[in-house]
Amino acid sequence: MIDSLYVILGLGAFCAVIKLAVSRMYRKLIREAGQMGKSDHPLMKMLMKKFEACYQLKMGVENVEIFVDKYLNSYKSAGIHLYTWEIMGDATFGVTLLTSVIANLYIAVTADDRSAAVSSLLAGITVCGLILLEDMLLNIRLKRRLLMVEILDYLENVYKPRLENRVFKREEMEEYHREYFDEERAQLDELLSMKQAEEPAMKIQFTKEEEAIIEEVLKEYIV
Repeated sequence: MIDSLYVILGLGAFCAVIKLAVSRMYRKLIREAGQMGKSDHPLMKMLMKKFEACYQLKMGVENVEIFVDKYLNSYKSAGIHLYTWEIMGDATFGVTLLTSVIANLYIAVTADDRSAAVSSLLAGITVCGLILLEDMLLNIRLKRRLLMVEILDYLENVYKPRLENRVFKREEMEEYHREYFDEERAQLDELLSMKQAEEPAMKIQFTKEEEAIIEEVLKEYIV
């Protein structure tokens, strides 16, 4: 009875530690995602580089949530994937619960002392109940969702428009600037022609300084 109790307590403690570790991982990631543009965290830097690469290749990212979920699942801590840590916590709880049930059934059948069976049953219920309470307090699933929201908010509302302006709209802006300056230069040439037509008898004379200024203005509009 004592051996089985130690096993249940050991499994319960291991499960609680894993869940606490996963919760701390998510808290750190959420904090880094909140300042994603300035973060030096490997996951945040990788997400931004991969996201930018898609736009540099002029492919874009249609479904940002799937994009983030993909690289979040590939993230490792201590050499183990983040989702594997979550599975380990849930699996350990399942083993703890199963061990408690089997141990209690065995004690109930073989033990002459019924108080021993009751004590073992209460110990198993207490350990499993504490793990469930910890799980509710930590709420790892909510932390994962909060992490997704922070990352998606930055990528979709900040980084995506910036990359679209830089990659997709750059050529449009360059063409607009060329057309604008060509139009301004044409208007300037027209004004000069009209001025000369109004004073046909007067030959317009410019000083070297004035010629230099006019030439500089024309160069600015050409560029």
